[in-house]
Amino acid sequence: MKRRIRKIINFFAFNLLFFALYLNFIHKDKANNESVAAPVVSTQNTNAAAAYTGTVLVQNPEKYLNKEQSSQNNQQ
Repeated sequence: MKRRIRKIINFFAFNLLFFALYLNFIHKDKANNESVAAPVVSTQNTNAAAAYTGTVLVQNPEKYLNKEQSSQNNQQ
């Protein structure tokens, strides 16, 4: 029984290997060799707000640093 299971697993592993090689080389080459026009890029201007805008610089960082240091001193 173990021998039969091992043969089945080897069969699927061998087929999976060749399928991966096909996808990696042959299928990719077909897509690259065809004379395909450049992809169409949308030129619409969208003014959607970004989900994350990044960090904002603080005008007076000393003010915030002093508060943080004083709160740490109070905790100790």
